[in-house]
Amino acid sequence: MEKHRVSIIIPNYNRKGDLERLLPSVAKQTFEDYEVIIIDDFSPDRSAVEYIRDFIKNHRNMRLVQNTENIGFVKTCNKGITLANGDYICILTNDTQVAGDFIERNIEIMDADSSIGVLSSIIVDKDGNNWFSGGSLKGGIPTLLRDDFQGVRSVDFVAGTACFYRKAVFDKIGLLDEHLVMYHEDVEFCWRVRSKTDYKACVFGERLVAHYAESPSLASKQVPYYLHRNYILLLRKYSPKSIPRALLFYLREIGNLAIVSVMKRSPLPFLSSRHIIRGILAGLTDKNKVQ
Repeated sequence: MEKHRVSIIIPNYNRKGDLERLLPSVAKQTFEDYEVIIIDDFSPDRSAVEYIRDFIKNHRNMRLVQNTENIGFVKTCNKGITLANGDYICILTNDTQVAGDFIERNIEIMDADSSIGVLSSIIVDKDGNNWFSGGSLKGGIPTLLRDDFQGVRSVDFVAGTACFYRKAVFDKIGLLDEHLVMYHEDVEFCWRVRSKTDYKACVFGERLVAHYAESPSLASKQVPYYLHRNYILLLRKYSPKSIPRALLFYLREIGNLAIVSVMKRSPLPFLSSRHIIRGILAGLTDKNKVQ
């Protein structure tokens, strides 16, 4: 298998429209020595898979891997990492679009500073507003920073939306934590990097990625469940003293949902709180430990 400096991992589930925006932007990079591994997680929408197949015909550095069953986001990412042969590995979610120098600028910065193990640029939303310029764990709650800045700065965590990792980091501390299934695996990995290595997680002040995220449906069960379960699990391992503060924060969140239900005259916002409560209880009682 041909060796590359950079491996781009794109986990995919349906979302043909997003792929039509993302893949052309990945193909038009100023940096040439990279491979792209697109892993489809058993998408019911076969048109998405057909689009990938058709697109990669004209791009020899791209390949499609198809899961034979739905295994979830984190396991799909890990599968890509194990297949990658680059010195740098980038996990890129399918709801993004990247600038032409996206790879080049990340690699220039990581090549220049061997202490950086995890790196992201500023990420903007579909309207061009800052969506992510760093992650803070101040107060025990993961918070996305959205300010403008210049240069490179260390942060508590980096969003896994469009993130570069040194392969050496995975070799040293292992893959993403599959017990988390989805959400906060990026926070946990950066927490692990900080506690087990001398590498830094950093963000640099250039807008190279647009994130076209969709708001989760109020009827969604998985999103609120895993968001809340997983963060309680992380606090149990890394910052148990922060658990009371997090529980108070989540209590306020449930109260706000009740207010929204009253204002909108709809039970759906408050009903979604049951999945939050399930997640919190699961996080507090789960006997399996994060890595």
